[in-house]
Amino acid sequence: MKKTNLLVSMLLGVFSFGQVGINNPTPKATLEITAKKIDGSAPEGIVTPRLPGNALFASIALGIYGNDQNGAIVYVTVPADNNKQVGQTIQVNSRGYYYFDADQNEWLKLGSSSNIYNSDGTLSSTRHVTMNGNNLTFVGGRLGMGTNSPDPSAILDLTSIQDGFLTPRMTEVQMNDILHPAHGLVIFCTDCFNDLGCLMVNDSKDLNVPNWGSLCSSNVPTGHITDLQCTSATNAGSLYVGVAASGVSSSIPYTGGNGGTYPSAAFNSTGVTGLTANLDGGSLVNGNGNLIFNITGTPSAVGTASFDITVGGASCTLSIPVVDFTASVLSIECNSAVFSPSSITQGDSYTGTLTVPYTGGNGDLYPQQSFTQNGLTFTLPAGTLATGNGNFVYNIAGTATASGLMTIPISFGSVSCNVNVTVSTGTSVVMCGSSKAWARHNVGADTSLDPDIPVKAINGNYYQWGKIDVVADPDTPPGAISGWNTTPAPNGSWNSSGSELAPMKNTANDPCPTGFRVPTRTEWNVLLSNATRTQIGTSGGSPTNFGFGWVFTCGNNKLTLPAAGYRDPNAGALDNRGLYGYYHSSTESGTTAVYYYDIYISAVVVNSSRTYGWSVRCISE
Repeated sequence: MKKTNLLVSMLLGVFSFGQVGINNPTPKATLEITAKKIDGSAPEGIVTPRLPGNALFASIALGIYGNDQNGAIVYVTVPADNNKQVGQTIQVNSRGYYYFDADQNEWLKLGSSSNIYNSDGTLSSTRHVTMNGNNLTFVGGRLGMGTNSPDPSAILDLTSIQDGFLTPRMTEVQMNDILHPAHGLVIFCTDCFNDLGCLMVNDSKDLNVPNWGSLCSSNVPTGHITDLQCTSATNAGSLYVGVAASGVSSSIPYTGGNGGTYPSAAFNSTGVTGLTANLDGGSLVNGNGNLIFNITGTPSAVGTASFDITVGGASCTLSIPVVDFTASVLSIECNSAVFSPSSITQGDSYTGTLTVPYTGGNGDLYPQQSFTQNGLTFTLPAGTLATGNGNFVYNIAGTATASGLMTIPISFGSVSCNVNVTVSTGTSVVMCGSSKAWARHNVGADTSLDPDIPVKAINGNYYQWGKIDVVADPDTPPGAISGWNTTPAPNGSWNSSGSELAPMKNTANDPCPTGFRVPTRTEWNVLLSNATRTQIGTSGGSPTNFGFGWVFTCGNNKLTLPAAGYRDPNAGALDNRGLYGYYHSSTESGTTAVYYYDIYISAVVVNSSRTYGWSVRCISE
């Protein structure tokens, strides 16, 4: 009866005043609750709905929470499972109060005390701070970027092997307009020294009279010469109409050089068009010297190609003859072509020759010819045709970027054909955004098999973070593993430097082969950001599904990661094979967790316990 009266009273309060008080006759808000006991003799407070995180995950498929539930509050008793921390429950990773944010379509935690002042963390996205004329000051201590341990002698320690330190950039006029520049102030002047640019420092202690001095080599004088002597040029190689210039250059003498610098330049031909004389930037000698121009392009006609050259304030006209291409063959026998060495492997440096027979040579001279195919440069040196049958011998150098069938176009005059060769699949591949090579197989996989066709033998082994021992392989039964180690490895077990930018392999524990190591979180992110991801095989969580995976491609290069699932951190049972791919990084998170690569609906780098058994894919040191 008391409960009924209370409910009636509450409803009357709502209807009469629009406000409800519990243990309070004069509520100051829509709902005000006053403790009945304040001496600790009775439980007080509000108990919100209590749910496990998996229940909130299950509600996603049913569409339970939407705009109408914006602001709803629950207490999560158990965090959602790792594979259920997606969508609305992507942040439901611990116990606590959560509220539903309909705008973000996510459950967000209430009352987190983590902030920049009392805990470490990772920015989930880019942050922008507007100063509005205010100062940002760090008092005491040292500031490190790219390092967790700033040098004790430095107030600011910037550590990187990939990025540099960029000072403020401005024009010379803007530099001179700086009001009272401090003694030692540094800027980069973009147009100082005839637009070459230079790092500048104010070495004056008088705030009213700055003195900007240079800190770079661009303060040497702009290059100047007295005379450029095109008529005395020495030419190497020959130009033939309709044949791409290869190995053709011209050395032009000059006098009166002042030791100054000159920029790169390109001069297009007149008369016979289609050619360019290219000059790399550099420094003049003091006195007399030579400038080397490399000729590129394909001449349009027989005649004289003229280049109006201007360097260091001096000008002249360079003339190079273009002659008719009279060398000819009756046929090119591409089917009889021979590579030496015969084997070409994707990702491996190759130096060798390609010999292609021809018939019906007319005995004439021919120029050097060169072209690039699949990362390999083919160069036919200048020579003389045989009268009758002979061979074209191409010098080959480079690294094949793609495996599979490679077609090489061979042409001489009006005769052409194609040479076909199969490029073997390499053991590693360089993906976009990095110069490091990724291993094509998981550690423990059968490297004799095609790494891009997911089968049982390429799934590889499972490893706990920081440990070299194999904890499971594709044949290990899916149940719990007796004696599973639940002690996390200490920091530095795989990356002894502790730095993502300058990782150092701990060879005692790292399961990667010589020359390779476990990749860092940053290296996984670079792969994710610079490659296109597609599926291969049929997705479905099953201990026997070895045929599903994810293919990352950039250009002709690709990397396939099998969805090997994982062994759980408590007893080593198998989960999510054929559905998820979990790959280790060497980057630590605190002292008991580690970042790993999670491939499913999305591909992200997240962190979790070090005692999981995950796959390892290596990257070159």
